[in-house]
Amino acid sequence: MSIKLLKVIGFTALAFSTATLTLPTSAQSFGFGKKSESSVDWGDMSTQSDAALINLYQGQATLSAAVADLADILELQEEAAGLRASAKAVSECGASSCSDFSEVTEQDAKVQKLVVSELENKADSLSDSQKVKAGEALEKYVTGGIQYAKGLQDAQRLAEVAGDAPMLQKPKFLGLLKAVPTAAKGASNIIQTAPTLFTIATSADIKEPEGKDEMMSML
Repeated sequence: MSIKLLKVIGFTALAFSTATLTLPTSAQSFGFGKKSESSVDWGDMSTQSDAALINLYQGQATLSAAVADLADILELQEEAAGLRASAKAVSECGASSCSDFSEVTEQDAKVQKLVVSELENKADSLSDSQKVKAGEALEKYVTGGIQYAKGLQDAQRLAEVAGDAPMLQKPKFLGLLKAVPTAAKGASNIIQTAPTLFTIATSADIKEPEGKDEMMSML
C-alpha cells in the first residue's frame, strides 16, 4: 500500500471521528451517543405524565386545604376561604394543564407564612379543641405533601425525556413541562416554611404528624 493511500485513509478516519464527536443533538438522538427516540414508549410516558400531574395537583389541593384549616383555627377566615376555593379548583384539573396551579402555590406560600406568624403569637392561648383540630390539619398537610413530592419527583424525571420529544409527541407533555417549574417553586416554599410550622406546633403541644420526616426528605 502506497504512502499516499495510507495518508488518504488516515485523513478519512480522522474526519469521521471528528464528525461523530461534533454531531448535533438531533443526530445523536438517532443512535449516536444518545438514546434513540424510537426506543421511547411515548404512550407509556404519557400515562406516567398524567399520573405525575394528578399527584401534583391533588397533593397541592390537600396541602392547601390543610393550610386553610389552620388559618380558620387562627381566625384568618378570609385567607382560609380564598385558599380553600383555589385548592378546590386545582383538585378538579385532572391531568390537563392547570392554570390555577401556579396561582394556588403562590397563594399557599403567603397564607402559610401568615399561619406560622399567627400560630407563634397565639400558641399559648389555643384551646384543647383547637389543638386537636390543628393536629388533624397537620396530618392532612403531611399527606398532601408526600403526594405532592411524589408527583414532583416523577414530573422532573419525565420532563428530562419529554423536553426532547418529537414534535408530534410533544403536545402530550405540555402540561407536564409547564407544571415542573411551578412545582419546584412550591416545594421550595414548603421546605422553607414547614420546619418552622412543625417546631411551633410541637412547642404548643399540638400532636406531631406522622410522616413529616418522610415528606421533607422527599422534597
